Amino acid sequence: MAKSTTKNKFEKDVEDQLKASGLKFTYEHEKINYVLACSYTPDFVVETPTGKVYIEAKGYLRPEHKRKMAAVKRQHPNYDIRMLFYARKAEDIRWAERHSFKYAIKTIPKEWLDGF
Repeated sequence: MAKSTTKNKFEKDVEDQLKASGLKFTYEHEKINYVLACSYTPDFVVETPTGKVYIEAKGYLRPEHKRKMAAVKRQHPNYDIRMLFYARKAEDIRWAERHSFKYAIKTIPKEWLDGF
C-alpha cells in the first residue's frame, strides 16, 4: 500500500474516505493566490527635494516583516521604500537585494536625504 502524503491523522481519514468514493482527487496540488487587506505604516516618511522616501528601521528583520515588506514593495513598486538596518547581517542584505530595496546600516546616507 502506498504511503500517505497527508500531514496528520485527520487528513489521512479524509484521504481514505475520498479513496473509498472512487472519485479522482489530489492532495495539496493546487495553489490559490489571495491578498490580505492590510496596511503598512512606515517608520519614517522623508520629504526630499525629489519626492518622498519611506525609511523602515529594523533591528531584527523577522520572517513576518520580510513577507509584509515584500508584499508592500510588490503592490506599490513606485514607492521609494528603503531599509535601514541596525547591524550588518548577510541574510538581511541578501533579502533586501533580492527584493530591490535600497538599504544602509545604522546611519541614513546623505544621498537618501537628498532624494537619491
